[in-house]
Amino acid sequence: MNLLSNAIKFTNDGGKISIQLMDTEDTATVKITDNGIGMKAESLNHIFDKFYQEDKSHSSNGNGLGLPLVKRIVDLCDGTIRVKSLLGEGSSFTVELPKNNIKIEG
Repeated sequence: MNLLSNAIKFTNDGGKISIQLMDTEDTATVKITDNGIGMKAESLNHIFDKFYQEDKSHSSNGNGLGLPLVKRIVDLCDGTIRVKSLLGEGSSFTVELPKNNIKIEG
């Protein structure tokens, strides 16, 4: 939900957001892409840091904890999250989760 709400928040009216779901034998993948404001290349190194906000104009709509929380959840599920973004062109977040992550302890 955080990735989708960020896509909405950082995409102007009339913009485009796409959601792709991919299913393989081993993984489930979701990719959320927008043509919103995008991010500077140097910001990509910090977006999963707590309280980091590149765009201060949206700071009243968040506290910089959403993406770190998403990253933590993905890590706990032994998954991966990848980000591609260009300033002024939009962003794409891809989350890949293994299907065999079921752990049974007895």
